[in-house]
Amino acid sequence: MQRYVIHALRWLLGAVFIFSAATKFIDPVGTSVFVESYLATYSLEALMPLSVAIAVVLSVVEFTLGVMLVAAVAHRIIALLSFILVSIFTIVTLLSATILPIGECGCFGEVVSLTPWGTFLKNVVLLPIAFIVWHKANVCRPSRRDVVISILAVASSLGINLYAISNQPLVDLMPYKVGTDLRDAVAAERIAESSYTILSFKNITTGEIEEFSSDATECWLRDDLEYLDARMVHANSSAARYSDFRVYDASGDDVACALLARAGRVAWITIYDAADLDAADSIDAIKHVYSLYPASAIVVLTAVADVDNSLFPDTDMYYADAQLLRSINRAKVGVMIVNDGVVEYKDAL
Repeated sequence: MQRYVIHALRWLLGAVFIFSAATKFIDPVGTSVFVESYLATYSLEALMPLSVAIAVVLSVVEFTLGVMLVAAVAHRIIALLSFILVSIFTIVTLLSATILPIGECGCFGEVVSLTPWGTFLKNVVLLPIAFIVWHKANVCRPSRRDVVISILAVASSLGINLYAISNQPLVDLMPYKVGTDLRDAVAAERIAESSYTILSFKNITTGEIEEFSSDATECWLRDDLEYLDARMVHANSSAARYSDFRVYDASGDDVACALLARAGRVAWITIYDAADLDAADSIDAIKHVYSLYPASAIVVLTAVADVDNSLFPDTDMYYADAQLLRSINRAKVGVMIVNDGVVEYKDAL
C-alpha cells in the first residue's frame, strides 16, 4: 500500500510541474511579463533583457522534471531536484506575500490567477509531498530509456516555446484575442467608468506630496502648499478588462474609442520594441497581410518615441503604454486586423 501511495504522490507532483510548465510555454512572452515583475521587485533590472529567456528556461525545467517524475526517470536525483525547486518556490512566494509584495504571481501564467498567499499555500502543500517522494526514491543508474525521455522532454518543451515566441501564443487568453468585439466591450466599460480629477500639491514644510479632490477648497487656502499638477483618474469596476486601453494622439488626447469606431477593416501596427523593426521586412509583411485582409486604413500604435515615420507613410501614429501593446500583440512588432471593432487577425511582422 505504501508503494502505491508514493507512486501517487510522485505522479501528482509531476502533473503539477507539467501543468505549470504548459501554462507558461503556451505564452512565453506573457510569462516574461511576470518574470519582469519579480526582477523589478528584487532590484535585478539588469536582467530585464533576459526575461523571455528566463521564462523559457523555467518552463523547460518544470516540464522536464514533471515528465521525468511521472515516467520514474532517475528516481533519486530527479526527486531531489524537484524538492529543491519547490523549496525555492516556497521561499520566493513567502517573500512575495510578505516583505516583497508582487501582486499576482504568474505561477500558472494567465490560465489560473493566484495571489502570492494562494501560491504560497499551494507550495506549502507540495513541499512535504516533494520531500516524501525524494526520501522514498530509489537510487538507480539512468537507463537508455531515461536518456531518451529526458531529451524528448527538453526538446519538445523548448520547441513549443520557440514556436510561440516566433508566432502568437498557442492559446490567447488576453482580452484582445481574435473574435473579440472590442468596440462593444470597451464602450460598455467606458459607460460604467467614472472619472475624477486629483490635484497634487507639495508641502513646502515637509516636502511631501499631498493630493486632494478637484472640489476641495482648503488646499488653495493653505500657505504651506505649492500647486504641482492635476491628473485625471479613471475608476472601473474590479471586473474591468479594458481599463488600460488608452491610445493617445500627438496632442495627448485619448482616441481609443474613436479608433474602434472606424468602419471597415483597419490594420493596427503595434510596436512596443523597435529592435526588430526592419523597413523591408515590415513592408513585405504588411503587403502579405493586405493580400489576405484588404484594409481601408493603417494605423501605428507605438510605445517607442522615435519610430521612423517614413517606414509607415500615410498612416496615423498613436501612442500607448508598452504593457498594453504587449497585451494586444505579443510580438515586438506586430499587426492586428480590426474589422468594425472586432479582432479578425493577429500576427507578428
